Amino acid sequence: MANENVTRGNEIVGNSVVKALERRGFEAEYVPTAQEALKRILELVPEGASVGIPGTVTVREIGALDALKARGNTIYQHWGKMTPEERRIARDNENSADVFLTSANALTRDGRIISIDGTGNRVAGMAWGGENNGFVLFVIGINKLAFGLDDGIERARTATIPNAVRQNEPTACTKAGHCVKCLDEYSMCRAILILEQAVKGRRYHVILVGENLGY
Repeated sequence: MANENVTRGNEIVGNSVVKALERRGFEAEYVPTAQEALKRILELVPEGASVGIPGTVTVREIGALDALKARGNTIYQHWGKMTPEERRIARDNENSADVFLTSANALTRDGRIISIDGTGNRVAGMAWGGENNGFVLFVIGINKLAFGLDDGIERARTATIPNAVRQNEPTACTKAGHCVKCLDEYSMCRAILILEQAVKGRRYHVILVGENLGY
């Protein structure tokens, strides 16, 4: 019964956030599971489309990258071992792909999408991806919901800690165990994007998932 209550509660909250996103010009939907989110990704992304996937754990966690590859979509990503030049080219290709598929660090209950970045490529793609009649597709776990803007920004900063661990970056937050708003060479919190509304001339689709996903 407890799990059923959580599931139903997540659905109520999720549908409320979907309405808030729609008021801000985003296409949005709520799905209860990661499996259903993957199904919707495959329905939304055209079979012949190129897909840019930046450094998002969520998208990889639900198996979207492998599923799109298996279907024959061209995938651009800078994940894994690469030379600096290969990584630069991969990031450019991600942002110019037909579909920019990513997650976010936080989503406020009134429909604002917040992300933080060290190199700026991911937040740039969120604002400018999906050119040439494509779109930006967000997949966001319900664990990333925040009550307001300040809470969302703090949540985004906190997400940097597991990301720094994943990338083996000796950031100050991994030593302190919390964000210290560092300004040193290892800082990964250099650009914050707040999508207050869908950017003019861009199409956005948000899938909010009733499970904990990513960081």
